[in-house]
Amino acid sequence: MQRRLTTQLANQSGLEVISFQHCDCLVFSRGETLKMFAPHSKRVLGGTAQDRIVTGDLLVIFDADLEPLRSPSKRFKFANFATYAPIANFPSTAESSMIIEGVVDEHFFRQIHDLLAALPVSKSEWNAKFGPDFFTRTMIDRCVETVKYLRKGD
Repeated sequence: MQRRLTTQLANQSGLEVISFQHCDCLVFSRGETLKMFAPHSKRVLGGTAQDRIVTGDLLVIFDADLEPLRSPSKRFKFANFATYAPIANFPSTAESSMIIEGVVDEHFFRQIHDLLAALPVSKSEWNAKFGPDFFTRTMIDRCVETVKYLRKGD
């Protein structure tokens, strides 16, 4: 279901999809970092089974940390990632995240793009913004710092 939703959103938005072992992601930016969104849907509280919204995680991985799975698979794995942030931390995205007749509001994609664009693009920029010890912190601590940083601009 997650992979199907990602393909549906990619077809609507024209974004590239990258497949990992456990999920597919929409790629918003490529470079030293890959800035991606791993979508999934959930049922709207009080709605019917067909009433769904898109939620998911912002995910930033350094390109050097991508490893292709064994051939013939076209999927990748990663041992580490720079950071992630559930979009549930940004309530403004909820308004445009409703899936209506298989389509999500274009504003939703712009909001995800803007959040990811606000994040650094290189390891040196990450260190400058978040401190030289950022990548030695736990994943949860990095997530918390990322959310705090993005909320300042939200």
